[in-house]
Amino acid sequence: MKLCSYCGNKAPLTREHIWPDSLIKKYDSLLTYSKREFKFYKGDPTIKDVCGHCNNVLLSTLDSYLSTLYDEHFQRILAPGEVATISYDYKLLLRALLKVSYNSARADASEKVIKVHKGFINFILHGGYCPPLHLRLQIVTASRAVNLEKGTENLFKPNLLRCAEILYDGPLSHRFLVRMLAINCYWFFLVLPYKTEPPHKWRELVEGLTNWRRMHLGIKLTPEASPMTIPVNKTTYLHPDLLGNLAHAFEV
Repeated sequence: MKLCSYCGNKAPLTREHIWPDSLIKKYDSLLTYSKREFKFYKGDPTIKDVCGHCNNVLLSTLDSYLSTLYDEHFQRILAPGEVATISYDYKLLLRALLKVSYNSARADASEKVIKVHKGFINFILHGGYCPPLHLRLQIVTASRAVNLEKGTENLFKPNLLRCAEILYDGPLSHRFLVRMLAINCYWFFLVLPYKTEPPHKWRELVEGLTNWRRMHLGIKLTPEASPMTIPVNKTTYLHPDLLGNLAHAFEV
């Protein structure tokens, strides 16, 4: 028996889906990208290092909540120019996103990235006090794809389920980790400090994120903001520049 990656107890380990299995089943088909092997493959990404109690009792609540949010908000592809709305329980949303990010990190990230997530394990499992972090949301609507030869127009839709590190290179980039969790049109960004940072460093970091030219990381989510309406001028759409910047930001 090995140690559970969440509670740290020695116990028989079970297979944990990186994204909730109930969420994955809502998609007709998904390709999983392996950063270690530099390729896509069909199949649900899993990691086998979680005890049964953590997997089936403590973490299953977070899986159910993320699946519920999908049914209420994430499943609908937003049209160009459409206003987005979201109602959420801030702590449950944050715990669910941190859980997926931690799972993904253990699958293919560096020990430095994994270590950052370990500081949030107790919050993921039990709630309560959450160490300082920053959560942002960028709405990415569908875009119009015009075929001039055929004279047709279709929607280019952001159908995806993706967790990855964003290589933020703005001010204080060496002191903070940025992780993206994209569920169709809703792209969440977790900003985690490598060590405890004073308030003035957080303010400097937030200013850098807001003005970062490579990618727009959306607006800050807070406990008081739900329900939230994101106006059109605070959204973007799926376009070539965004995809190019996103691909560059994913490079490692």
